[in-house]
Formats: sequence, C-alpha cells, structure tokens
Amino acid sequence: MRIAFIGAGAVGGWFGGRLAAAGHDVVFVARGATLDALITEGLRLNDEPPLKVTAVGSLAEVGDCDVVFLTVKATGGTNVGELLSGAPGHALVAVTQNAVEVPTRVAEVVGRGRTLPGVVRGFFHHTGPGRVEFHGGPISYTFGTFDGRADATVDELAAALNEAGIEATVHPDIWAEVWEKAMFVTCFGGLGAWTGRPLGHLRTVERTRLEALMREVHAVARADGVPLADHAVARTMAFADRMPAEATSSMQRDLAAGDPGELDAQVGAVCRIGAAHGVDTPLHSGLLRALG
Repeated sequence: MRIAFIGAGAVGGWFGGRLAAAGHDVVFVARGATLDALITEGLRLNDEPPLKVTAVGSLAEVGDCDVVFLTVKATGGTNVGELLSGAPGHALVAVTQNAVEVPTRVAEVVGRGRTLPGVVRGFFHHTGPGRVEFHGGPISYTFGTFDGRADATVDELAAALNEAGIEATVHPDIWAEVWEKAMFVTCFGGLGAWTGRPLGHLRTVERTRLEALMREVHAVARADGVPLADHAVARTMAFADRMPAEATSSMQRDLAAGDPGELDAQVGAVCRIGAAHGVDTPLHSGLLRALG
C-alpha cells in the first residue's frame, strides 16, 4: 500500500512519520520551507532522530498510490479541487480536518465512493518546518466510507495505522463520529479562543457555556440527519474531562496569533448548516462575530 500525505504539519507529519518509521511506503506533498526541510533534514517527531522521508512538491509527482490523506488545515479559502488535482483516479481520500463540511466537499471532487470521512484525536503541534510534537492524550483515527459500505483498502489502511501505533477504527456510521468530534473541538477551540484559556479552565469555570455550545452542535447535527445519541453531550464532556488540562486547540492557537485559520470552517460551518435547517445557533454566531 502506498500512502500520500498532502501536508506535513501536525497531523500529516505525525501520522505519515509513524507509518514511514514502521516501514510503510509513504510520500509527503509539501511546499516551501517544509519541503526543503523534509528533503534536506528529514522529519523530526518529538526529540527523536530525523526520519528520512520521501517528499515532493505536488500530488501529480507522487505517481500511483492507494490512499491520499488530506491533512492541511481547513480554512475558508481552502480549495479542495486544487489540493486533490493530480490524484490517481482510484485512490481513496482520507479526510482528517476538524470541519464537518469538508468530507462533502471532497466527495464533490472525487465522488462519495472514494471519500473517507474521518476523525483524528490527539494533541499534535507543528513546531517548525518538518517538526512535529505530540503532547498527550489519545493517538487515534476513526474513519469509514461515505455511505458505510465495506472496503478492503479501508481495512488494509486501518491495519497499517495500527501497526504504526495509531489506534485506527473503521466505523460503520462515521458521520456520528465526525459530528461528535466537532462537538468537542469546535466548541473547545472557539470558547478557548474567546477566553484565551486552556481546556482545564473551560471545563471548570466555563463549563456551563461549554456544554451550551455543545448542545447547539448536537441540535444542528440531528437536524442534518445525523443520529447523535441523546447522551452525546455528556459523553463529550466526559472526554474533555479526561484530556490534559493545559491543552489548547489548533484553531485557538492560530486565532491567538492573529490568523483566522479554521474559524469559518469550524464555527462558521455549524452556523451555516444550522441556518439551512432553521436551527438557531446564537452562541456559535456570537463567537463567529467576536473572533472574526
């Protein structure tokens, strides 16, 4: 199995690096300083020695591959068609972004049969060109086919990820997982950016507001036809309680640095889908106005 990664940042660098270290055929698509660092210095994960990897400047240079991981951040200006230009006609596209609209946008480009919605869990930090750190919590990827059908390549990918130390689960109803992840990371990231505080503060001092944001996501998901369980908010809060108190989200860190980054792709998506179904989202709309 040959696996390409579009992006060698926090998620792409860690997942691709672990797969490469385990002996799998991996190629990174990168640009600028990251491409130069990967070619000349290799990929550094935490304080480990540099890992020699294959890196190219465009997906068209990859050649044949079985799976393409889309691991660049989703922003309001992300052009999925351009990112996937040059992908082999049979390759599956594994989605990792924290944005509920992205799998549908990918499917519009490559088709539902080749789109793998997925959910990454783990606190990964891109600390420089070709450098990624992991800061505790789970290291997992839950994914599945767009319509829940079985697929041999999907099973092979899960086996490769597990061999590389990434807990991989093929989920028969991946949309519930995608929205439940959004319930955590979008609310945590938006509220964290607004308060300027880490998760430990949000789940204690701001707990009522955090839960209310999650309930908005729950209502929008249900209106969109996703069968989230009645206890999904409680389960997501319990997950937040288990995570490192000092944790921050990538969206929160970007906003603190003056980069709107994923704000529209995450918070804006909840507002747009809610509006399409007549579901009011005053808390998310307020965050979007305050942080935009």
